[in-house]
Amino acid sequence: MTVDNADFRESIISAPLSDSIAVQAGPGSGKTTLLINRLKYIIKNRANSFSGIACITYTNAAKEEIMTRLQNEGVQLPNELFIGTIHSFLLDNLIKPYSHFYKKDSKPYKLAPHGFARSYKHEIAQMLDRAIHFIDESTLKAFESLGRNEEGNPYCYKNKISSEVALEWKKLILGKGYLDHQETIYLSYLILNQHEHIRNAMSARFPYILIDEYQDVTFYQEKIFSLLEHSSFFCVGDNNQSIYSFTGAKPEIFQEKFNNELYRSYTLSNNFRSTAHIVKFSNNKTEITQLEAGQNASSEQKVVFIKDTSKTSDVIQLFHHIRREIECDEQYKPYMILARQNDYVKEVSHFLKEQDEGFNSFLKKLRTEHYRCFQILKNFLLAISYKRRNEFDKAVERMDEAFSYLFFNEHPNYISLSEIEYNTFMWKKIQIFTLHFLDNLILTETSVADLFLEVKSFLLDSSKKLYGKSIGKKLAILNYKWKKQVKASKSTMLSHLINQIEIQGDLSKSEEYVLSIHSAKGQEAECVLVMAESESQLIEWLEENRKLEEARVGYVAFSRARKLLCIWAPLIQEENYMHLQQHVKFIDKTYVTEMENV
Repeated sequence: MTVDNADFRESIISAPLSDSIAVQAGPGSGKTTLLINRLKYIIKNRANSFSGIACITYTNAAKEEIMTRLQNEGVQLPNELFIGTIHSFLLDNLIKPYSHFYKKDSKPYKLAPHGFARSYKHEIAQMLDRAIHFIDESTLKAFESLGRNEEGNPYCYKNKISSEVALEWKKLILGKGYLDHQETIYLSYLILNQHEHIRNAMSARFPYILIDEYQDVTFYQEKIFSLLEHSSFFCVGDNNQSIYSFTGAKPEIFQEKFNNELYRSYTLSNNFRSTAHIVKFSNNKTEITQLEAGQNASSEQKVVFIKDTSKTSDVIQLFHHIRREIECDEQYKPYMILARQNDYVKEVSHFLKEQDEGFNSFLKKLRTEHYRCFQILKNFLLAISYKRRNEFDKAVERMDEAFSYLFFNEHPNYISLSEIEYNTFMWKKIQIFTLHFLDNLILTETSVADLFLEVKSFLLDSSKKLYGKSIGKKLAILNYKWKKQVKASKSTMLSHLINQIEIQGDLSKSEEYVLSIHSAKGQEAECVLVMAESESQLIEWLEENRKLEEARVGYVAFSRARKLLCIWAPLIQEENYMHLQQHVKFIDKTYVTEMENV
């Protein structure tokens, strides 16, 4: 068996440029680093410095990560290098220059923007023979993602739209001069398949093509790549993470590539991300055995199953109690909460927001009674907090927002400084002066009411001394009478509010932390809570990956965790998971009491 070590990986990176390569790379295996190093090798060693290189990513986020890492390593990016999604690549190199071959007016097609189906709700309602109010977002998204089957006929892989309606829709948008993302793929295939000189030109222009997430490639994407027969390919994928059948993705495409005798095939067996128990727990589902190899490999933390807990709120609170015992690395996302369906994700996000918003009644009431004052106070407090954590740029951003609401009752993008006879430099300077003033306040002795009055006095004096400008009329809001909160405004000290406002400031991050499993693919976190809507769903997730896609959804979810993986389903029965007991422990609500006693 080949040992996955530095020499093994170097042999992949430095393989002859004319060779096509397929790499099976599981979660946490360092496949992005391998892809980047192969790309750097090609840039440095290509025979012709004008030879183009295409690095195809599955998402724009992956593109940004690759570009950032290359720039941080000081790599000079050649003009002939393309890094981006397959749709961007085809749009620039095939659709724009050649799609006029397929239009009567000889103009190239335009890419339909995200959400374009909303403009055609009436037409969609007629096609489906439904009332317009029955056309929901999921239906619109299905229309925007219609693909083509292997016979070239419009097809809905989400099984929501009939073939007849799909054909009618394609004719409608093509007649309007638009291509959706899936049609970009199909038309590009037609162009290459029907015009030999174009596919020869494409291969000559891009002799080196690297493709990430190859397990998510569709039938016509594979057809496009196979037509570029004079290009060499570097394909990275993992069949165990193929969870996009609703786009037409087929894991067997990558498997065929991996088994193709024209390709050099390699498997990365090391997992540098997760603890030994998480890796071995996940290995139960796959034929490809990963080996724990990273800094977390020696951890004895087992996978946690949460039992005897039926409420979502209790599960989340218990998860946070458990993760507080984990020493987290600040360079990684602290936690993620994952669920299968978007509706369930929204439900969990809503609960977290309600929970956090209830922490401070003064702030909650102020936001209801006077939103403008709430925005001013919130941003002043966050500015102080960021300043004291030496995050000066963030502090200045908060001052800018606070001042915009204070002077103009507008978002910073919509203010007019001419109203106070300031220019941009004067505006920023007085913000920074005020930030230093706020930072010098004694927070334990300054009430909310005091804050508004002291800031007003400071701004009046500063504007006159610095610029000779009177701005009293613009500061009237600082005379606010604290409707229904007069006593509270005088008794609530800023020191008490700072902690609370930081919690509220983090509310906007709930979208980062609570995700669907599909949107979490490619991400990782120190601690992960995976929430099933039923035990039957969880049991599906624990099946072997090759049997069904839902098992691979579970694999993707479980493999996001670095140090702590918690799993929950309502009415979970411990006896159903005895075969996993070597790597799993069960915890219930008594855990909190036990830890408090410790």
